Amino acid sequence: MLHHEYLDHLAKHFKLRAKDVIFSANLNLFEKEIYIMKNMNLDPVISILESLYSHAKREKAKDPTCMLRSLILMTVLRQRGITGWVARTRSNPLIAVLTGFEPDAAPGVGTYYDFMKRIVDGPYCKPCQCENRVKRSKYNAGLHKRNLKKEKKTKKNDFDPNHSQSEKLAQVLLENEKEPRPKDMYRILEDLHIQLGVKPNIQEALISDLQNLVISGDGSILKTAASGSGRPSCACRAEGIYQCDHDRYYTSPTAQWCYDHHRDAYIFGDRYYHLVVTQDGHDFPLLTHMRGGNESDYTLSLTSFDRFLKAVRENDLNIAVSTFCGDGHHDAEAHYRYFGAKNVIPIIPLSRASQNAYPHLSEDSDICLDLDGVPLCPAGKPMRRHAHIAKKQKYLYNCPAKRGTHRNGKFMYVFHKDECPRRQDCEPHSSLGPYVHLDASSNPRLFPPLPRSSRKFKELMKQRSASERCNFNNDAYNIEGASRNADYGLIRLTLANIAHHAVVRYQVTKQDFTANAVRTQILEGALSSATLEYQDSS
Repeated sequence: MLHHEYLDHLAKHFKLRAKDVIFSANLNLFEKEIYIMKNMNLDPVISILESLYSHAKREKAKDPTCMLRSLILMTVLRQRGITGWVARTRSNPLIAVLTGFEPDAAPGVGTYYDFMKRIVDGPYCKPCQCENRVKRSKYNAGLHKRNLKKEKKTKKNDFDPNHSQSEKLAQVLLENEKEPRPKDMYRILEDLHIQLGVKPNIQEALISDLQNLVISGDGSILKTAASGSGRPSCACRAEGIYQCDHDRYYTSPTAQWCYDHHRDAYIFGDRYYHLVVTQDGHDFPLLTHMRGGNESDYTLSLTSFDRFLKAVRENDLNIAVSTFCGDGHHDAEAHYRYFGAKNVIPIIPLSRASQNAYPHLSEDSDICLDLDGVPLCPAGKPMRRHAHIAKKQKYLYNCPAKRGTHRNGKFMYVFHKDECPRRQDCEPHSSLGPYVHLDASSNPRLFPPLPRSSRKFKELMKQRSASERCNFNNDAYNIEGASRNADYGLIRLTLANIAHHAVVRYQVTKQDFTANAVRTQILEGALSSATLEYQDSS
């Protein structure tokens, strides 16, 4: 269904039910939802949705654009489950109309899950006679024989003392930076997010300064609906043994017990990662990625950022990221080298482990550093950054008590005795000494392009809170524990991101117009021949 056909669909039903008192009352109650659905144009993603179906002429399926629109509306209304949503669409004619379906032809539960399975399986391909090939959705639906303890132990055994996982991953990503994304579920969801969420807000100028984007990233945990205890695969319980190390059957193939710092508890679920940009008081999610399991932010962040750059390029967006903000869980040398290769400034504080290692992190034993990586003078005071040679990646620090000034029309450096802990010049023969030269190329983690002690670093670091607020928004859409596997969970997260973009557009519109003006804009054209009276709730 094209967008103009959807608007005609709304106009037809609004006019037919103009004298329906209950229907008219619902128009007031669902003002926000009507505006969002009326202004959400799904035409740019029709080709993506049609790729999920066979081109052979068979029994006509439910319109995929209406299916997607229905799931977006379900998310906007914060409906937790598909079963409850089907009951609402079949009991409330207005909701059914807003989805694009006829009130007496709303889809059933199985139809929604079939649509989501198509997204999980990716673009349609002919059935393969090979017995070893199993569709991803079919694999997710079965029981999975797992041993969580062994999986955790295997992960520890894969540890390489010479090269970390993030270093290996960064090298692979940089070597394959020109390779396109595979045509799979992740690409479909990322493109839906960009076309329906990011692009419209760029066109509305809600996301601006595209050549100098400051992006923050953070990971979180999506609780699964699957049981964390599993079902025994052995007969130990019958023999009176209630704790054994045998495999168990789980309905989730990837979920792990993950520690949530915010809740200070372990949650059985999958860890995801999102990138966010904040502008004019609004937070806009740019990408959400979740492979499943308890993957660390050290690797999830690099994968997500790389996928975002490729998604931007493949969707013809003229965007350049200048800065990345992350917490201490991103403090790895691989991140600094990767972002350096991408000409992105990393705003990352030192992790607790790095802070505890000071001053031994400096290769020169004669140089002591503070917790921001700034060298200390012989008296123990942080030195002043005097120069930065970008081509050679070298920094020059000088005495913190010596500063430049003008006296008698001449520029000179003056020693401020009161600012020196020793109250004496350590090197009176030098105008700036003592000096400290630091080579950032040997350790970009300690000496980032933007010093951690600078005011700009601290100002940019404040934008990282956008990631925390985005976590809260995801929780507000009631998707915690709504899905058994990570693939369905990622679909729900992507729908939440699209819904959040649409809600921001509605909020901005509501700020610019009065309540009655918004209602007029909502029903413009659709009710040109209908007579409805609205109660002003303000």
